[in-house]
Amino acid sequence: MARQSGAQTAATKDSYAVSVGHDVAAEIARDVLEAGGNAVDAGVAASVALTVLHSEQVQFGGVAPILLYLADENRYISIEGAGRWPASATPDYFREKHRGRIPQGILRTVVPAAPDAWLTALARFGTMSFADLAAPAQALAADGFPAHDDLVSCSTQFERYYQRMSEDNARLWLPEGAPVAAGQIFRLPELAKTIGLLIDADRNAARKSGRAAGLQAVHDVFYEGEIAEAMIRHVQACDGWLTRADLTAHRTPVVEATGADVFGGRLYTPASWTQGPALSQALQILDSGGIARLAPQSVEACHMVIEALKLALVDREAYYGDPDFVDVPMEALLSPAYAATRAALIDMAAAIHPLPPAGDIAERSMKSPPAPAPDEEAMTLDTSVAAVIDGAGNIFASTPSDPSFDGPVVPELGFVISTRGAQSYVEAGHPACLAAEKRPRVSAYPMIFRGANGRHIAGGGPGADLQLQAMTQVLASHLAHDLGLSEATKAPRVFTHGVPASTEPHLSFAGKVVIEDELPETTLTALAALGHKASHGKASGIAKPSICLVARDPDGALEAVGDPRRASGQHLKQGARTGKAVV
Repeated sequence: MARQSGAQTAATKDSYAVSVGHDVAAEIARDVLEAGGNAVDAGVAASVALTVLHSEQVQFGGVAPILLYLADENRYISIEGAGRWPASATPDYFREKHRGRIPQGILRTVVPAAPDAWLTALARFGTMSFADLAAPAQALAADGFPAHDDLVSCSTQFERYYQRMSEDNARLWLPEGAPVAAGQIFRLPELAKTIGLLIDADRNAARKSGRAAGLQAVHDVFYEGEIAEAMIRHVQACDGWLTRADLTAHRTPVVEATGADVFGGRLYTPASWTQGPALSQALQILDSGGIARLAPQSVEACHMVIEALKLALVDREAYYGDPDFVDVPMEALLSPAYAATRAALIDMAAAIHPLPPAGDIAERSMKSPPAPAPDEEAMTLDTSVAAVIDGAGNIFASTPSDPSFDGPVVPELGFVISTRGAQSYVEAGHPACLAAEKRPRVSAYPMIFRGANGRHIAGGGPGADLQLQAMTQVLASHLAHDLGLSEATKAPRVFTHGVPASTEPHLSFAGKVVIEDELPETTLTALAALGHKASHGKASGIAKPSICLVARDPDGALEAVGDPRRASGQHLKQGARTGKAVV
């Protein structure tokens, strides 16, 4: 079995497929499957491992949107792993004290959602104990692992963020007082102790009363017990809003996934508390606009992709927010008839400048956010991914997330409490405007596609707002142009930066388009002639979109694909737990 260059994947032809944002986490998922666990067990194990292996961009106390396909029930489930604003949060505070901005630090903190999302998935759909699934992550945190490209890049790119956030952030992610070096052994001893505490709680309770009691004990220690107490002490010391009552009240909704008809199949994402449905909108617009008739990566195809993304994303800004608080016309937004009206706005001879209007559903138009202050700068909240298909055809797809530099780490616990509040607005009337107990509209989301023939494709990827743009192009290349998944994932991409970013300060750059270097100069020139402010370049550091996908045909044939744009495990030493068996 050979290592696939640039991919963090593992698969066998007869039993399962795994594609994960780090090859060590992929190997952990494979170990779980070979021990008899199902896709949920393996996905949770990989996700917990990613909080160690990708701690620069995945926090144990972060978000964890999860999609499941339950093969025996033929159901698509969304486990809504995102935290809510504290009950005391109010946008008025930010308007009065921070010029309408949500500053970096403790005031961005929302309820940590990932642990309860994992426990909910395990309790309802898994088979194994949290202790067994989390043990590999605990060992990695304690013993360390060789630093990979993403960790090195993040440590370097955000060095001053770590330094100004807290001494403890700098101590953990700038060991020895400097950015992490490639191959340097990186440890998270406090996180190892935190995970160990939860493992002990699980085993002690399960020994007495069974698996369900063990999972409940893990929840209780985290949200009501010793870990909760440490989090609240920390928040209070930093003058934050999160309270014990906020933690105790947290529950993870389990709902039907949001589906849309796309390229003759059905695409499933989480609901409008993520940007996920905009992926469906973009693909519907491309389908209706006739992308299949255009040559892949041609000037015409690139132009249509850019315009379709703009049309979908302005709707995201106009309509998407936590559906518990916002009346989102999702049925209308995802209807083929609406997509056709949006596609009709694309002029193949000229770019819509600066942006197209949002759709006139409910007579609503897009609101422009206030201009950022001159000293503010763009921020990136990144993500990783775990995608698993087991031998029974069950699917787990998740995008665990939250950065290590955006809020003060809890010193004794070794993780940053979710700062996804940064993906809210303060502007009154914006659908993603923050409110007490409301979820931010997060950029991270997984997806599952089911073709007309029953073929499944599942996965996600990092890259903040650009992850949706990358996934749109991968799926369009595969579904409209019949490129293989691997070829579609490697194909060069184009990105629009004209729509306000999800993250504070919600920057946008009218007409800006970046095309990857593999596209020729003639494409750049032609796009500029159409009105795009186009330039060559690649997203750098942890903003680089990198897609992980798994697929299963109706006959049971499996495929796993990893994006060559990131190779997180390339610095692992030979003989370490590398997950070297790949395809």
